[in-house]
Amino acid sequence: MKVGIIAILGKPNAGKSTLLNALLSKKVSIVSPKAQTTRDSVMGVLNEKDRQIVFVDTPGIYYGDGKLDSHMRRAAFGSSRDVDAILYLIDGSVESVESDIKILKSIDSDAPKTIVLNKIDLIRVEKAREMEQKIKEAFPDVPILETAFKDNFGLKEVKKAIEPYLWDGDPLFEAGTLTDKDREYQAKELIREKMLHFLHQEIPHQSAVRIDTFKREKGGYRIEASLIVEKPAHKSIVIGKGGEMIKKISMAARHEMERNWHDHVTALTIEVIVMPGWRNSPKLLAELGYGDR
Repeated sequence: MKVGIIAILGKPNAGKSTLLNALLSKKVSIVSPKAQTTRDSVMGVLNEKDRQIVFVDTPGIYYGDGKLDSHMRRAAFGSSRDVDAILYLIDGSVESVESDIKILKSIDSDAPKTIVLNKIDLIRVEKAREMEQKIKEAFPDVPILETAFKDNFGLKEVKKAIEPYLWDGDPLFEAGTLTDKDREYQAKELIREKMLHFLHQEIPHQSAVRIDTFKREKGGYRIEASLIVEKPAHKSIVIGKGGEMIKKISMAARHEMERNWHDHVTALTIEVIVMPGWRNSPKLLAELGYGDR
């Protein structure tokens, strides 16, 4: 059997989670047009007849000053080590590739790289050629692919590009395994995804979700969660007038869980809690699952 571990890196909103979900034809990573959606490295396992490929979706590489930003950078760069190859995604709709070139040069890994110019459908041909020329000047020996994962364009080419880096060996995960994340983790992320969808401005990025109770009972799952915000004003916005916003978030998350798991969620309750400064507190970050592990 051919096996391999492939890391997917790039800046926020480059399309990393969209790629992972497209490769697996299943939703493993949450997606949002907002930056910093992915906060942890998530493994997705592609099981085919004669191969098993483990893809590692990583947080967008972002040079913020907060402790949470540092956690996400460590998760991303850490995932670039001990892998068989790296797919580095570049958002083709950005003005310049200079910051991506800088990040690529800072990746401390001997793994072979393939650069993926994604969202190619959003730019003119001339602009794409200009970006590719700058990338080739910096990395003359690194192959470049053009893709638009939202429309599954370039997916076959990505699979073909990583083919040489697979090796003969035993499966790394049991047959049928889709991800390394359990349903409790998935529940937390799906609640956060719906918060990103329904709320605007910076509130979602200043928020976190903690699962307090996750039980399998007769008829389905009972889940109790806390939605952490930094300011009392944020709490009011998240709850909404008459509790309408938190009901929206809860209902959408519950439906998504049932759709993904093909199982019932009999109850999902979400309490909104104010924790000032949680993003810069090592203790609180660890309690919420974002500390060093």
